[in-house]
Amino acid sequence: MKMKPRCVPCLLNRVIFEMELVGASSKRQEEIIKKCADILIKNYTSEKSSAQIATIVHKTAYNMLGNDDPYRELKEKSNKVAKNILPKAEQYVERSTDRLEGAVMCSIIGNSIDFGIAGSISSPDKLEKEFDSEMERGLQHNDLEKMKKYLKGDVLYFTDNCGEIVFDRLVCRELKKYGVHLTLVVKGAPVLTDATYEDAISLNFSDVVDEIVTTEKFAVGIDFDRISEKLKNKIRNASLIICKGMANYEAFSETRYKPIVYFLKVKCKSIAEDMEMPLGANVVKLYE
Repeated sequence: MKMKPRCVPCLLNRVIFEMELVGASSKRQEEIIKKCADILIKNYTSEKSSAQIATIVHKTAYNMLGNDDPYRELKEKSNKVAKNILPKAEQYVERSTDRLEGAVMCSIIGNSIDFGIAGSISSPDKLEKEFDSEMERGLQHNDLEKMKKYLKGDVLYFTDNCGEIVFDRLVCRELKKYGVHLTLVVKGAPVLTDATYEDAISLNFSDVVDEIVTTEKFAVGIDFDRISEKLKNKIRNASLIICKGMANYEAFSETRYKPIVYFLKVKCKSIAEDMEMPLGANVVKLYE
């Protein structure tokens, strides 16, 4: 997805959130926001995706803050709260007539968490309070049945945020029942609230997937120029690519890789327009 004018204040607001999160001084905040705004303006071209520009801006902010993981405590709390909800999610999957759909629904509700972004659940504790009401809303777009015909051979699962990754494990467990070779892809370095290799290991994903690989470098979404040849080959040859969250959509929507399916909550107007989905919708959308 390309940058849109409304993406500019959203991206800078996320930087402000990061600065406040680590308690940067007023003087340092002024220096950082000026630098990030300048970099954003210089990189705002039709040649770069919104994910590429966000990567450059956030990396600049991290470097100037002297903090390689400003969201660390929020990520830990998100995983903790999600684990508290997990028994309820397990019960929901057990009661579902389609266990895979039930697991996917839980993971999309987890995708509601996104700090510093309007339209998202802004705290881990709030997810616990809103879990039931989101379940009742269900999916506003559901291509799951169409997706199932691609559940064969090699399937890639690109994760998104901490917290929701707890529910991604339920999805992976159900996907394995289709006999696929399942590879989990997590971030290779801390970026925003995204899950890393350490999160996947601590949540015992090795019990429910065949392989865990990382994107290796700092990137919002995925930087296709800096991933390993191994991951490039996996993407090219996958029977199906499953992507969680908006950042992965922003990155992959600029490519021709298909079939690809997105599991996400539509939390911003730019994504809504690009996907032709209602704002706030819980979505399973397949591109063939």
